[in-house]
Amino acid sequence: MRLLIENVHKRFGRLEALKGVHLELRTGEILGLLGPNGAGKTTLLKVILGLLLPEEGEVLLEEGPRRRRPEGHEFGVLLEGSRNLYLNHTLLLNALYFGGIRGLPPSRVKPRFLRWLERFGLKDRLHAPLASLSRGMQQKAALALALALEPKFLLLDEPTLGLDPASRLELEAILLELKGEGWGILLTSHDLLTVERVSDRVAFILEGQILRQGPTRALLQEWAEEGYVLRLAEPRAEEVAEALGERWLAEGKDRLLFRGGWEELRALLPGLGVEVLEISRGLPSLETVFLKLLKAPLKKAAP
Repeated sequence: MRLLIENVHKRFGRLEALKGVHLELRTGEILGLLGPNGAGKTTLLKVILGLLLPEEGEVLLEEGPRRRRPEGHEFGVLLEGSRNLYLNHTLLLNALYFGGIRGLPPSRVKPRFLRWLERFGLKDRLHAPLASLSRGMQQKAALALALALEPKFLLLDEPTLGLDPASRLELEAILLELKGEGWGILLTSHDLLTVERVSDRVAFILEGQILRQGPTRALLQEWAEEGYVLRLAEPRAEEVAEALGERWLAEGKDRLLFRGGWEELRALLPGLGVEVLEISRGLPSLETVFLKLLKAPLKKAAP
């Protein structure tokens, strides 16, 4: 089964928020949708869910030879922030309420919800108000409910926002398990490290257009060529990369990525003007690729 977004355009007055977006999401994969604030990510999610209607294009589910428009209940949704469940209600009451909205009886929702809560280590919190849970627990409870409502795909908008490192790693493990069980997951996030670790494919969106998309590892490899990571003694990576040219990329404050061969790098080392503590083989991070892709259209638009 595939979720297809085909040539979707969405306008708000004179603003064209989406400009011919093409994407697809298969079951059993995680697609990372990346872009700055205002790029069109949330608008696209609303179009997929049917909350907004596009002026052109369509969203389809493909099952074998058959194509049809999806219905809202076929998506499990995890929204940014604490907007998924009612804070002052218990987990059970939330589950029964949202299940009832979808026409699912309590006898069907409760046992499924309990199974997911147990899997996420929250079964003993069934009768606790959502507000009594930590942020990480709230995210897991919302995800448990999304799964209990029997969707075909999961749409996750900034699921790691506000999570501590341990909760973030736990959520990453859950997403990889769900992918392995056949769920298709569309993940929008500014947490590019998480996206890099869990995604099979990524798509970069800017001003309503998809700049690039493809397998995550392949895109990183494409930007890397033969590459080496240099750890600097001073936090001057951006300054040094800017001075040395396009084959040098800043990886954080004290790391540089050189895109080239070892002999060439060795010849350049004496002229770097900064002490190097360590050199290792490596790929650029997804964050580095993301920033480079965003800079390219901005340079073209500059007078």
